[in-house]
Amino acid sequence: MNAIPKTMFSDPAPVPSPVLRNYPAGVCLLNRNVFHIDRTVSLAPSDVENWLLDQANKVADTTALIEGFGARLVQAGLGVARLGLNVGTLHPQALGYAWNWNILDGFCDEIMLNEGVLSMEAYRSSPLYRTMEFGAQVQISLESDGAGREGALMTELAEAGFTEYLAVPLPTRKTRSNAVTLATLQPGGFTDLQKHTLHRLLKIFALHVERHVAERITENISRAYLGREAAQRVVSGTIKRGGGRPIRAIVWSSDMRGFSGLSETMDNQITAQMLDRYFSVMADAVIKHGGDVIKFIGDGMLAVFLLEDFDTPEMAAKAAATSAREAVALLDALNLEMQDDPDWAHLQTGIGLHLGEVFFGNIGSAKRLDFTVIGEAVNIGSRIEGFCKPLNRNILMSAPVASLLHESFEDMGTQRLNGISRTENLFALGE
Repeated sequence: MNAIPKTMFSDPAPVPSPVLRNYPAGVCLLNRNVFHIDRTVSLAPSDVENWLLDQANKVADTTALIEGFGARLVQAGLGVARLGLNVGTLHPQALGYAWNWNILDGFCDEIMLNEGVLSMEAYRSSPLYRTMEFGAQVQISLESDGAGREGALMTELAEAGFTEYLAVPLPTRKTRSNAVTLATLQPGGFTDLQKHTLHRLLKIFALHVERHVAERITENISRAYLGREAAQRVVSGTIKRGGGRPIRAIVWSSDMRGFSGLSETMDNQITAQMLDRYFSVMADAVIKHGGDVIKFIGDGMLAVFLLEDFDTPEMAAKAAATSAREAVALLDALNLEMQDDPDWAHLQTGIGLHLGEVFFGNIGSAKRLDFTVIGEAVNIGSRIEGFCKPLNRNILMSAPVASLLHESFEDMGTQRLNGISRTENLFALGE
């Protein structure tokens, strides 16, 4: 599963009337799938239960799980026309995720919610708040003239033709409950038999939710601490010491200028906050253009643009160059924004780019491993970055990188690399 897909900021297709899907600030649409239900298929509730106990175990994608479960609830005649799943998670940017499935528009949305949602009135006034925060089961009739309705969502659902809304807590080991919401278009709402059957099925469904949440947390944490490519390899089982493979990449090595002096004179907390903002600029620029941040080392950052991730080597070089230029520009903008802050110091960076083969894999002891990149190309990238200060340039690159970029550069001459028995012709990348 992808914790945060590349399409998360894409503009989704407009949703047809009558179903409104206007997500507020703090809610980010990650994916939107179109689903179809074969109405010629008729199932018994026991068929849905058997699916949950068997085939659903093989469903790895949460959206596919929701779509499969929703379709079978419809085919079993259980009256469900709208299904929602809301779960908490561990993620540096997200409070949790939710999936909204609705037969009126045929869409299943995956959304990400940030911490700000907790304080939003729309959430705190909703029945979902009572379910997730206090484990309460909520049942609301939508056929009355507003009596018992809570929040704008209930009004929207009633106007769309829904007759009853249920919010059911799912068993979980966390303080905050996961929750399933169900709504029906049936006159009179769900029948007592449908509710009884749904509650029985949800007890089994909750086990799948726990598994999917655990897997997502594992991937989120792995991505946050290891980077995209390393996380995928570790989660997929590449955990043996020495395991990995050689791969060609453009190596990015960057370093903050003058950090040692700053750390000696500044409070540790202020220094940490400054580093956070600095790395946000550097790392975000790399990730935005398809690179992968491997690690932070003090005030330094190591990243790679794997050639296999791009259609051509030229595109990889362009992505690396664009990232470097963008990082420098964003750092200048950050300095301007913070210039009146007495705790802020004007920050500068040096970035070195080099193309070569690296070994991407597990290095370390039997009990403590680091998934990283090593090799001569990494060392050369670091040495190139070290010339940024003496040559008074923010971005330097080797000839192999420059040869892939179709533009003119300032030739900085042939330099002997410190600690390496070779020289490199360096070029300054204009900003």
